[in-house]
Amino acid sequence: MIPENYIVQKFYEYNGGVKYSKFQRTYQGSCFICKEGKSWLKKKRCYYLLEKRVVCCHNCGWYSGAVDWLKEVTGMSFNQLLEDSKGFDITPSSLTEVTDKKNIVIPDLPQDSINLLDKSQILFHRHNKILKVALQVLIKRRLLYAINKPKTFWLSLVDYVHKDRLVIPFYNRDNKISYYQTRSILPNDTRPKYLSKLNTQKSLYGIDSIDSSADNIFIFEGPINACFMKNGVAVCGIQEDSKSSFTQLQKMQLLAFPLHTKIWVLDSQWIDDASLSKSSILLDQNEKVFIWPRSVGTSFKDFNDIAIEREDNEILSDFVIANTYEGLKGKMKLAEIKRSRK
Repeated sequence: MIPENYIVQKFYEYNGGVKYSKFQRTYQGSCFICKEGKSWLKKKRCYYLLEKRVVCCHNCGWYSGAVDWLKEVTGMSFNQLLEDSKGFDITPSSLTEVTDKKNIVIPDLPQDSINLLDKSQILFHRHNKILKVALQVLIKRRLLYAINKPKTFWLSLVDYVHKDRLVIPFYNRDNKISYYQTRSILPNDTRPKYLSKLNTQKSLYGIDSIDSSADNIFIFEGPINACFMKNGVAVCGIQEDSKSSFTQLQKMQLLAFPLHTKIWVLDSQWIDDASLSKSSILLDQNEKVFIWPRSVGTSFKDFNDIAIEREDNEILSDFVIANTYEGLKGKMKLAEIKRSRK
């Protein structure tokens, strides 16, 4: 069975301006399927009824069980959804629910977050063992020096969900934190490797740092790899077999850069099965995809691995552009990798 918290998270990701009514036990937002006609975010006529596990839209007439709705918006089969719900970026179920009261504000960051780039805060917490681990992770992964790092990194020692995890903020074009991911840093952390901000649609990491005069935008799966490339953004996770790659908000953010060439940069297709599969889907969608050359792709899984090994703060865009393919040429390159991996 698909977990309830997974369905709720996807409802927030795909629909716009979602709110929760505790009294009616329903979620309400702008419909991803019909886009509310021309009234996206002005009208909110799509509902998820918790008691019945039904999604319905009073504009386009969509009515189905939650799983059938998930299959429609993600392009995934039931088995793929079931597998995906076990893995990346699942919001825990035991969280405080957001009501439709106007005075409820979702915090920008986890509770009592410590700015890991603020010397005065570091000095105050200098004896804390978890803080020392977080700083060691930043240094080891060269995140303090990365060319496209966020303006801040954070750590909460008390947050119910995100306690003792590295907080990676996603700034928007207004220089405000609109989203965040937290990453495990302790070996005994049994929670998923990545967790996300609750009740908020995913935005793009790095959208605040886009150089409008550049020619390309490089789309990564996760923010850590995007840190090492100028004009790198991250979608915050991919679904291996899904035709859907962006949330509605992420699509709108990219629409602000219509003249930029978008190039997908996933993990090495020589090592990662999900990347190999997703690259093929992207090529079928006429997307441009960076395909790792054998000389590098068999030794490194991602850009962070390269940066650590070579002590680099930036991966040059020329390397990506020289190995970017689309259409039939890209499919042929992937076919070579598949044959070599057998």
